[in-house]
Amino acid sequence: MNEAAAFDTLTRLNIKGLMQTRTVTILFVMAIGVFLSAGALAAQPSEAPGSHEADHEVYSPSVTPAIYLVNFIILYMANPDLAAYMPAYKAPIPQPLVDCLEQNPMGCPWADYRQYFDEQVIDHRNCFWPDMCQEDPRWAHLAPRKVTRPEQINEPLERRRADQLAHILGIDESMIFTDAQYHCVIGTPPRDPDREIIFRCIYNLTNSNGNAAIPLSSYGLNITDQGDVRSICAHCAPCLEFNALFEGRLEEIFAECGCLDKFLRVLAETQLPQFIEDGQLCQQSGGTACLIETNCAGNGH
Repeated sequence: MNEAAAFDTLTRLNIKGLMQTRTVTILFVMAIGVFLSAGALAAQPSEAPGSHEADHEVYSPSVTPAIYLVNFIILYMANPDLAAYMPAYKAPIPQPLVDCLEQNPMGCPWADYRQYFDEQVIDHRNCFWPDMCQEDPRWAHLAPRKVTRPEQINEPLERRRADQLAHILGIDESMIFTDAQYHCVIGTPPRDPDREIIFRCIYNLTNSNGNAAIPLSSYGLNITDQGDVRSICAHCAPCLEFNALFEGRLEEIFAECGCLDKFLRVLAETQLPQFIEDGQLCQQSGGTACLIETNCAGNGH
C-alpha cells in the first residue's frame, strides 16, 4: 500500500471567511499524523531549549493534541476506516535519530537507525509539551497518550475508538464523504500531482500496524522512497506540500467530487478552526526537521 491523506492547518481560520472566500489555509498535516485512550496533559511552563539531555524527549508535531485532532477530523470526514489507522499512542523518537534529523531534516538512512527502535526502552516519566503545543484540557486528553508497553507502539486507533472520538468531536454521518466522493478526492493511478500529494499524505498519517510495511505512526515518522526516515511534516514531505493545494485547488477538488458542502459543515459545526489556530505555532516551532522537544520530570526507570 502506498501513501494517503489528512489535513493539518497553519493559518488562522475564520469560518465566515471560509464560507465566503477561497483563502482557506489548512495543511493536511502528517500528522494527522492520532486516540481515545489518552491521559490529560497538564499545563507546564516551557523551558528554554538547550542541549538534549535526559530531561527531554522529542516527538513529531503530528502527535501533539491540536494537530492530531485536526488530522483526525479531516481524515475521519474523508474515510472513517482510514482514520481508524491513526496511532492510538505516541512514542518519543530515539535520540540518535533526533541528532541526525537536526543535521539532515530531509531524512536519515532507515537501515542505520532501525536498531534504535528495536532497542528502545519504555520510559515512564511524565513529559509535557512546550507552551505553544498545549491544548485546552477538555480536548488535550483525546490525543494519544505515551506508550507504557512495547506492544502499544504503532497500535492503530481502530474503528470503535475512532467512532467514539468522532462523536465527541461533533462529527455526524452526514459530514462523511461517500465512498465515491473519497475515491474521487484521492483519484486512481496514474494520479495527477495534486491527488498524489493527498494520497501520500494520508498514507503517512496512517502508517500503523496492519497498514504499513514499516509502521511508524506513534513516532510521526515515515520512510521515503529513498529509504530515509523523517518526520512526516519535514520540509518537502507530502503533508507539507498539501498546503499549496489550499490556494484554491483543494476547494476545486472537493467541488468536483460533490463534497465541498460537507467540509464547510465540518468547519462550521466542529472545533476544527480552533484546533487549526492552536496547532499553527506548535508546528512552526518544529523547525525544518519538524520535531518538538518536551520537558520531562521524574525518573522513568
